[in-house]
Amino acid sequence: MRWPFKRSNAGLADKVPDGGLRRFLETPKPPRDTAVTEIPLLGIDFETTGLMPGTDRVISVGMVDVNGLRIPLGSCENFLVNPGEGVGQSAIIHQLTDDEVLANGVTTEEALDQIFHRLAGRVLLAHHAAIEVGFLTAAVKRVYDISITIRAVDTLGLGLRALGMDEDHPRDALRLWKLRVRAGLPTYKGHDAVVDALACAELYLALAQELKLKDLGAAIRMS
Repeated sequence: MRWPFKRSNAGLADKVPDGGLRRFLETPKPPRDTAVTEIPLLGIDFETTGLMPGTDRVISVGMVDVNGLRIPLGSCENFLVNPGEGVGQSAIIHQLTDDEVLANGVTTEEALDQIFHRLAGRVLLAHHAAIEVGFLTAAVKRVYDISITIRAVDTLGLGLRALGMDEDHPRDALRLWKLRVRAGLPTYKGHDAVVDALACAELYLALAQELKLKDLGAAIRMS
């Protein structure tokens, strides 16, 4: 009997055309002992039509680089994605209309190309990173029929470590904006993808200092 095995990212590169995703798959990941002052991250936030990666779709993408403990603001990027259908009731949250995303959004393939071009050689950074990772891996599976892995640092997990993992906390204590207030960071308007990506990046810098993170392995551990 042959046991199934999962191919590495590099081993999947020949399954996709030239472009951002192939570059991501071929580029080595930063090692876990990369010093916190040197970790290349990409802060990412999605606005979506819902919370189920298998059935819902990304409609807005925000990204910003984090180079060690610095955020180059010129790296901020925001674009819409055409989901191929209306946004439904999710418009109440992000206030993006059907006309806006259908007329101005790029295709899913174009969105993946742009995201993975930026993510190549970097580590994904997000608040509740399982959402961004889930939507990205689901989209790659849907479009290219491959299953990839994405390394991520999660400010929600880091926030829990800062608050105390063995303590009871209010239900909203781990929300991005609550953790930012705790860190003394300014309040921004929520549910704008690039603003949320920047807000997450700033929170990461504050938590990295508070938790005295030494390297990438420490940032990923339990985050």
